Amino acid sequence: MRVLSIVSLLFLTHLLQIGLFAGGFWIAETVFGIGGFEGAAMAHPLDYLYFSAVTYTSLGIGDIVPTGHLRFLTGVEALNGLLLIAWSASFLFATMNRLWDWRPCVAPED
Repeated sequence: MRVLSIVSLLFLTHLLQIGLFAGGFWIAETVFGIGGFEGAAMAHPLDYLYFSAVTYTSLGIGDIVPTGHLRFLTGVEALNGLLLIAWSASFLFATMNRLWDWRPCVAPED
């Protein structure tokens, strides 16, 4: 149950991070005007969330392409997502090693 709670918390944390970057992209484009997006239209807030999720996970589909200085923010998000997903996986692995009692599959030979 603890591992499931940790996985859920990590997932929600990643979603929060994606949401923060999506808000940052919206603010950077509409308020500060430091760049824009080409390709598919960014007409709905979920479009920013979609682009942020694709960038955060380093999937990089390419149907939406940032222009201007938003390219730098996109690179920062991709690097941040890569590091945080890798950290989450290693944290979860360490936690599972600590919480679960692992039995060897093969008996050691004398």
